Amino acid sequence: MNFWTASVKVGTMILIAIVLLTILLTNAENWPWATAGDELVFQFGAVNGLYVGAGVYLHGVPIGKVTSIELRPEIDKVEIRAKVKNGFQWLRQGCTAGISMNGFVGEIYIALDNAPTGNQVLKPADLPIIGKDPVNALELLEKSSDGMTQAIELTTAANEVLQANQEAIHLAIKEIREVVALTGKVIEKLSVDSEETVETLTELAFETDRRFQQTLMKVNSLIGQLEGDSLMVSSQVTDITREMLRLLNQNSPKLNSILTDAQASTSEFRQIAREFRNDFHTLTSEISAVVSQGSDALETGEANITPILENLQATTEALAALDTDINRFLAKIKEGDGTVAQLLNTPEPLEDARRTLQAVNETMTAVTELSQQTGRQLKSFELPRVSWDYEIRYLSLEEQLYNELAFSLSPRSNAHYRLGLGARAENVEFEVQYAHDVTDFFRARAGFMRSKVGAGLDMWLLSRRLGISIEGVGLTGKTPELNTEVAVRFFPQSQFLLGVENLTGERRWTTGFRFFAGD
Repeated sequence: MNFWTASVKVGTMILIAIVLLTILLTNAENWPWATAGDELVFQFGAVNGLYVGAGVYLHGVPIGKVTSIELRPEIDKVEIRAKVKNGFQWLRQGCTAGISMNGFVGEIYIALDNAPTGNQVLKPADLPIIGKDPVNALELLEKSSDGMTQAIELTTAANEVLQANQEAIHLAIKEIREVVALTGKVIEKLSVDSEETVETLTELAFETDRRFQQTLMKVNSLIGQLEGDSLMVSSQVTDITREMLRLLNQNSPKLNSILTDAQASTSEFRQIAREFRNDFHTLTSEISAVVSQGSDALETGEANITPILENLQATTEALAALDTDINRFLAKIKEGDGTVAQLLNTPEPLEDARRTLQAVNETMTAVTELSQQTGRQLKSFELPRVSWDYEIRYLSLEEQLYNELAFSLSPRSNAHYRLGLGARAENVEFEVQYAHDVTDFFRARAGFMRSKVGAGLDMWLLSRRLGISIEGVGLTGKTPELNTEVAVRFFPQSQFLLGVENLTGERRWTTGFRFFAGD
């Protein structure tokens, strides 16, 4: 039995034709399901020839096709559905749509106009998108024809007016020529006056330069005078030091002898006190003995009174002798020639030493005041401290590197100026900031940050090992950003950075390092 019959051949040809037709329909440009993507819904007041399969364009690039067109009488609108590639990723909230045409008889398509980059991405809840109704070409032609007719009528009327006022126009042209000539003369006079003004300004500039040179010469002379005064002060301090050493060397034997005499006098006083104490004890013992003997005499009788009286008489004589010795010693100290007597009766050496020390004190005070005054005068000529810092950051979401090199000038201990350049995504940005140290651990700054107006606050904790910064960038723009950063100082001249940019919008995490010179 022959399998390849005519019916089998016809069936095979029909099957092949169906497959080819399916492929052609799938790849046809006007086929509604040829393009896959997100389904968007549009509403227009009129479509003016838009058809199923028409293209959807964004910035002139096709991104989808129209899949259905449906009239909605209840809302007096035409609802259009379209498949758009990555519609909910590329489009943003606030985007608009319109129906456009290539020329007067070209292709009709839907043109999308995306919203600003700062808006959120489009969501299904934001549908439908209300489109702008297209302009009817016939009405546009009619309006253009009416405009042309009005223009012809205006041109005819203007021609009639010109013909009627030809003489007045010639007179006005003549007057305009005279005004032009007068204006030329005025311009020539202004040119001469400008040249004179430039010459005057040049002379003023030369005069200002000459005065500035004189000021610099005066400053140089003042610096030279200060150097001379410093040398003179140094020589005077040297002379004073030499004189003090000479006085100390000259008076050291006298001071040593005075100290030796004082030590000897102290020893003599101690010996006298010791002898007086011993004599007093002896006297006390004798008086006690006398008292005891008196008691015995009273008990034994009058026969023993005579020896008691003799002992009392001897004791009285011993006390008189002791009083005489003490008076003689005091007179010797008062009227003698010893070191202690000289210290008590002739205080001139002590007065000389006191006056010398007072003069030395006054001289050192004057030297200190002169040094402070010289320091204050030289302080105004000190150059500002210069330092640098370099940052490298990695933007995690954008997968980009940010480099920045800056220099800082510090004319005062609490004032700083920072100038720098940075590169991000092949864009060069500049930094011009002024910073003021409110306290040792709190700083405020303002200026241009990444080529935008901004301001920030810095606070340092844990002996300046942990820093927290908050700054606002683009304060004068439409989309300002609020950034924050934490800096950890793990080496004397380097820090580890961890921050977040644009806290109020689409956040960007940053990590990196900062290397710097000084504090």
